Amino acid sequence: MFLTDEKQRNTHWLGSFFTRKWNNASELVYFEKEYGGKPLLKRAKRIAVEKGLIFNSSMVNSDNQYLWKTSGWLEKEKLNVLSLNLKTTKNNNLNNIIPETLSKSHFQELLELDINIFDEYWQNSLASFQETLESCNQNYLFKQTNNNAVIGYAILGVTNRFSYLQRFGINKNNHSLGFGQNLLENIISFAKNKKYINIKLNTQEKNLKAQNLYLKNGFEFTKTNFIIFESDHI
Repeated sequence: MFLTDEKQRNTHWLGSFFTRKWNNASELVYFEKEYGGKPLLKRAKRIAVEKGLIFNSSMVNSDNQYLWKTSGWLEKEKLNVLSLNLKTTKNNNLNNIIPETLSKSHFQELLELDINIFDEYWQNSLASFQETLESCNQNYLFKQTNNNAVIGYAILGVTNRFSYLQRFGINKNNHSLGFGQNLLENIISFAKNKKYINIKLNTQEKNLKAQNLYLKNGFEFTKTNFIIFESDHI
């Protein structure tokens, strides 16, 4: 019941949580707490053990990490949040990547691109792309090409003129060739022309190459950080 393609709500007198399979590349279970405290988290951890599964949480604000750690959950990944103030950013007026409006029709193509862009853990599933689509009022898909082949993409979500770079990646065989810089510059130029207020994103704390790219383009670290917890080590 936990390894489903669509997110399912699980209720218990201690609280409730959502689950689905993490992605198509692993047997991990995505776990998103709706409400409930330490008793619910301890109960969920026991359920995972009984079922022979590993739960990995949605992003948890680092301010709330004490609750998870004292419930027996283990830290899996740390993510830093960066932000770019578009009001003070110079506009290069690039337009060689024209974004499309993200829709369900793009999901299968993006799943296939993910295989060569992201490590298995960070690849998306159909359900996670659907959640991305629903998370903002508008969602734009940028595709980076090389010799007419799509080698990378980005998803920029927008709500009330605040934008969030939800996905960003280049095929591993095309790293260090300037494609990531080009893709990011086009996104910034598009957002600036749209008069958005800022662009926020999160990236893995240990992914220094990605962080350096963002910092070089004017992004700054915020005080917000997230943690992904796991019910047990693999």
